[in-house]
Amino acid sequence: MKKFDNLKSSLRSLLALAASLGVMGVSCSKENTTPAPESEDSASVETGVGDKSVTIFTWEEYFAPEAIEAFVEETGISVDFVYYENVADMKAQIEAAPDAFDVVVSDGASIAEMRELRLLSEINAELIPNVKNLDDKYLDLPSDPGNKFSLPYMWGTTLIAYRSDKLPDPKMSWNLLWDPALKGKIVMLEERDDLYALTLLSLGYDLNSDNATEVAAATDRLVAQAVDLDVRYDDIIDARELIQDDDATCWAFVAYSGDAALIAEEDEQGRIDYFIPEEGAPLWVDSFCVPREARSKAAAHAFIDYMARAQVAADNSNYLWYATANAAAVEFLNEDLKADSIIYPPAEVLKKCDFITEFSPEKNRATNKGMKLVFEQLTKSEIKVSQEEASER
Repeated sequence: MKKFDNLKSSLRSLLALAASLGVMGVSCSKENTTPAPESEDSASVETGVGDKSVTIFTWEEYFAPEAIEAFVEETGISVDFVYYENVADMKAQIEAAPDAFDVVVSDGASIAEMRELRLLSEINAELIPNVKNLDDKYLDLPSDPGNKFSLPYMWGTTLIAYRSDKLPDPKMSWNLLWDPALKGKIVMLEERDDLYALTLLSLGYDLNSDNATEVAAATDRLVAQAVDLDVRYDDIIDARELIQDDDATCWAFVAYSGDAALIAEEDEQGRIDYFIPEEGAPLWVDSFCVPREARSKAAAHAFIDYMARAQVAADNSNYLWYATANAAAVEFLNEDLKADSIIYPPAEVLKKCDFITEFSPEKNRATNKGMKLVFEQLTKSEIKVSQEEASER
């Protein structure tokens, strides 16, 4: 069964993440933003024989094809893409093959972890003059104080996408994901940090709560969801297929703002909508970083600088329907994109949203154990279903 195969894949990803975090054992929060030790690699960049090509490790379909074509034509640098399905997979691959990629598109929490593991090379700002175009709101975040190791690309919220033909008037709350009426119709993303943030919000707590009792309550709620609601965990690619399925196998799922907008646009029947829950939502920034052992660092810097051009950043944002972290690009954005209140939420909504800060060692241990309990329960449920189907045959 495909669902069970996905479940085993998810568990492997979770265990890889847990192993990575267990080795790391670091702490970072808004109050504790002590810079990580500098990489063994200095900020200098030497051009190597491999600098006529650059390998980008990223989410699938995260750049406008025209922008890539123009970069290749102007610079003569060929671009190879390698895609990951979730952040656990991304971090595991970088640890296993640190010289396989030249540029990585990563979330903030992963950047903080990779900094601590000395997996990243310092960014040489002198080679990226277009850094001047970036919006100060997305610089100097707790995940990378001073932006020594990363530069922002896109930002957005984590939210709920849903089938409006099945849920014409849903309650605009994270609690929708625990509605018994949606049993068997809910898909959760395989991203631990987002899952705990949204579950804490659903309970009325701060999304970054480090309180052991509140974190335990979030674990209990996630386990109960797995036990009672036949929930499914998947990556964004499979979730997109499920919610677009004519058989309506998914009525609601956790999505990133740009993905939700794209999925809604793709659905010709207009059955998919999305919202930022009333409790608020996690904010995220995806950034460019360079692995410490990258083989084409000069080409990597050239790529990042090109993507930071105002017009190029706008082209990527217009294509993806994501919010850009490039302030100079705003004047070139599609007017409908700028007016989209989910992609660019108003101030009163943003007040209830926040970036996810890096988990403390205690929270790491508790949430890794919690996710293991969730996946163990899902596996038990799948085995039970398989046994029941076998007995019926």
